[in-house]
Amino acid sequence: MQDTQRGGVDAIGDDPTSDDRMASSGRQTRAEVEAALAREFRFQEQLSRALVTERPEQGIAAVLHDHLGLDVAVEDPFGRVLARADGTATYPRLTPVQRDHLVDASRRVSGPLRVRDRLVSIAATRGAVLGLIVVHDPDATLEPADRKDPESDARPGSPRAGALHAVSLATGALTLHLLHRRNLARTELRLRHDLVETVLLECEPDDLEAEVERRIGRASALDHDLTGPHRVLALRPRHGRWPEGEAVGDLMEHAARILDMAFLGTLRGQTAILVCRPPAAWLAESGAATMPWSGRTSAAAPTGRGGSAEPRSGPAWQVVHDAFTHVLQDAPAIGVGGFVDRPEHLPRSYREAMQALTVRSRQVDPRGLLAFEDLGLYRLLATPEGRREAGAFVEDWIGTLLAYDAERQADLVHTLGVYLDHGGNYDATAAALHIHRSTLRYRLQRIRELSGHDLAHTDTRLNLHVAVRAAVVAEPAVLPDTGSFPAP
Repeated sequence: MQDTQRGGVDAIGDDPTSDDRMASSGRQTRAEVEAALAREFRFQEQLSRALVTERPEQGIAAVLHDHLGLDVAVEDPFGRVLARADGTATYPRLTPVQRDHLVDASRRVSGPLRVRDRLVSIAATRGAVLGLIVVHDPDATLEPADRKDPESDARPGSPRAGALHAVSLATGALTLHLLHRRNLARTELRLRHDLVETVLLECEPDDLEAEVERRIGRASALDHDLTGPHRVLALRPRHGRWPEGEAVGDLMEHAARILDMAFLGTLRGQTAILVCRPPAAWLAESGAATMPWSGRTSAAAPTGRGGSAEPRSGPAWQVVHDAFTHVLQDAPAIGVGGFVDRPEHLPRSYREAMQALTVRSRQVDPRGLLAFEDLGLYRLLATPEGRREAGAFVEDWIGTLLAYDAERQADLVHTLGVYLDHGGNYDATAAALHIHRSTLRYRLQRIRELSGHDLAHTDTRLNLHVAVRAAVVAEPAVLPDTGSFPAP
């Protein structure tokens, strides 16, 4: 009986059909594993190629999309989309709180995380988030197929294991790219900052030619042509605060792209200093700068009151101010230095830009752009030495009026300025101030009594007019915070 049973077992073990099934199953498993390995090899090869394209983020998104068959997006740390593959899926951006929770969770868990209908994988280094890969997976196709036995779907070659591994590989590639880009950006930013600080220094006369060549060579290495027409722009945001969560360099780069304007920039305190070539619209085919960048007016230029040319920093320069306003989401104060066509003259343009910015910033409404050539009298007053001298001059001529205004919350200095701006015309002054002639007459009488000056005397009126203007830039400041003085 035992022999019979043993014979039966041997018979079953020697069943050729069973051996064929086992061999077939082995061949199928081996084929699946080999196919999975080949697919993974192709995927990694495609990722490597994507990293050396002009837009690696787009390449990584496209490769992962082709591999998964799902919509893929690459985002920066603030939720802005850097690249998208397929792009048919739309979903709301994560709120800052949701993003913070996601980042915290990613530090505790390895691999992608599910956020509703999305699978999110974070590219990070040393706790700093560089970017995110977002896979739109509303049908949860990347979840285990068999929830009772998830391990059955995690065998080599399974769709889920391969997909999650692919997301992780893509995230690793993105991390390397973004980290490399960040390091390059920091290096270039430092080089640009150093170059700008250098070109704003006066050249030593004994080494002028060689120093200019060195500066041109350094700029060329950073893809900037320092020869030819330039101006320096000095820009300060509203209330001195730049938008939160934004790099100032990125904001300036965005505005420059709008204008198609090459520049080198640095940040001094809260003031951005930009060494700029003309916007493309203000360049002739010959490469020469045209108006208003060139600063040359035509003989047919319209004239304003008193026969003087209207300020060129009005409509002509508005496109520049609009570009920075759009990027900063608020109107900044901008001072534009004079036109130069040689690198060694850039320090002068910088000083002029700061003079224009000082005057613009001290107006009632500092928002706007002011070019150096439109400073008028302020070209003499807005230098550091001129501002110090202006303080003493202002005190001598209108010091008593300023003290009276500050004590009584009056408006005598402003009234005097408007009166002198209108050439002593009562009707025009009253209309501009929105007051009655009798009120104007009373204020002017108080001005005569307090200052002791005769407003009918020509030289006196000239000095008073200069004093009112000089009060805008005087050092130390002599204007109350609520002063209201006209722009030049």
